[in-house]
Amino acid sequence: MELKQRTILITGATSGVGLALLDRLAARYERLVVIARNSGRLQALSQRYPNVSIYPCDLQHTEARRATVARILEEHPGLSVVINNAGIQVTPALTDRSFDPASIDREIAINLSAPIDLTHLCLSLLLQHHRPGGFINISSGLALHPKTGSAVYCATKAALHSFSRSLRYQLAGTSLAVHEAILPMVDTPMTEGRGRGKLPPGKVAEAIVRGVEAGREEIYVGKARLMPWFNRLSPALMARIMKSA
Repeated sequence: MELKQRTILITGATSGVGLALLDRLAARYERLVVIARNSGRLQALSQRYPNVSIYPCDLQHTEARRATVARILEEHPGLSVVINNAGIQVTPALTDRSFDPASIDREIAINLSAPIDLTHLCLSLLLQHHRPGGFINISSGLALHPKTGSAVYCATKAALHSFSRSLRYQLAGTSLAVHEAILPMVDTPMTEGRGRGKLPPGKVAEAIVRGVEAGREEIYVGKARLMPWFNRLSPALMARIMKSA
């Protein structure tokens, strides 16, 4: 899918991979539409990038995100690409005394319900264009093999992986593509203080854009590129490696 001269919607583009994608795309493409919760960071983006339109919204809340998307569709009828990037990760295990059960609904809403909802809300408009467009879902290697901690996060990414494949089947024969970026651990605020050898967000964004434009449906980035090979060689070994990720 060629991304040049597009109107592209990105969720959660005020930090991490989303911000790196925005930075890369803003220099090359026509119009970027950003949904994020932090109004201050959104204002900074609009001042830095003249081709960025900002929409403050907490994607956890169904009615708020639907109202926001309705406004975007009205104000940006040329929208043709949606990047579902926003995500949160709650690190305590369910067995930890510090685990907050109130985080369950929020994590599922932002990581899974929101991407599905946004896809459905934007689908009719994208199909009406009758030209190449589509959806890019930002996922994780944890979608294929979970780690011990962050069980809800791992489950949402596994569900997003399944959703991406099913949606691809549904859109076969249309002008729309479905891409899924399967990432390793990336050096973002979400992973601060955890892990080593994390990939810089800029390199991740470059790999995602390159993979989309090359037509790859599942884009394995960095160390995640080894996962299909390890899965064929020994799924049990891959599961043990990811268990302690």
